[in-house]
Amino acid sequence: MNIDIDGLYVKTNGKETNQAIIFIHGFPFDNSLWDTIIDKLKEDYYCVSYDIRGFGNSEINSGQYTMESYTDDLESIVSKLKLDKPIICGFSMGGYIALRANEKLQGEFKALILANTTTDSDTDEAKLKRASAISSINGEGIEPFLDKFFSVAFSEEFNKKETQKLKVLKDKIMDFSPIGINGALLAMVSRTDTTESLSDIDIPVLLITADDDKVIPPETMKKMSDKIKNSTFVSLKNSGHVSMLENTKEFYNAIRNFLT
Repeated sequence: MNIDIDGLYVKTNGKETNQAIIFIHGFPFDNSLWDTIIDKLKEDYYCVSYDIRGFGNSEINSGQYTMESYTDDLESIVSKLKLDKPIICGFSMGGYIALRANEKLQGEFKALILANTTTDSDTDEAKLKRASAISSINGEGIEPFLDKFFSVAFSEEFNKKETQKLKVLKDKIMDFSPIGINGALLAMVSRTDTTESLSDIDIPVLLITADDDKVIPPETMKKMSDKIKNSTFVSLKNSGHVSMLENTKEFYNAIRNFLT
């Protein structure tokens, strides 16, 4: 079922009486990133996915986003759907939202699934790269930025073998508003560091990384795992940053084993 919650495009699959899992996509994608995983889980779980504000079918509004406003949107979804202790699954930027939400709303979630993400706020170098990306999008459009991003976000092998799949994905993102994409870049620049809160997490946490992730290296997530009391760490083979697309089978197996 597709519903609107405060201008957010939200999809639900499965029985409302089942344990809820909220899937938060990463930058610069939309909720469809999770379709294959959700198809495998919807018989046993109430799966909720949504387009982060400014992406996909969600409203753009001012385009002046912060990680706090993204977190407020997640909180609104939980409230409006009356979800009791959902599991939060966040990938990359979606992981930033999940981590900040858990820091802010301790005790509201049953577990966390964090994929290819980090607690670190941007370094000065990273801030300059995002500023350069915004300048590029404003001056040249989305396509040159995406070409550069895809070359890093996906493994070299995936870029060679899955040209058609990547073209479909790229064409979809090309339809997104540059206002929403730039707004997300600014939100990531301004996000807070959530590293200190890791030691306070008292719910189960699954951390999924990939051996060939050039955006957020595996060792970054291993350090996160070491700081969390009840954590499970999984590193996928043969995958770059967007691991649920590159190694869907093992990504799903990691989640299913954790949930079981």
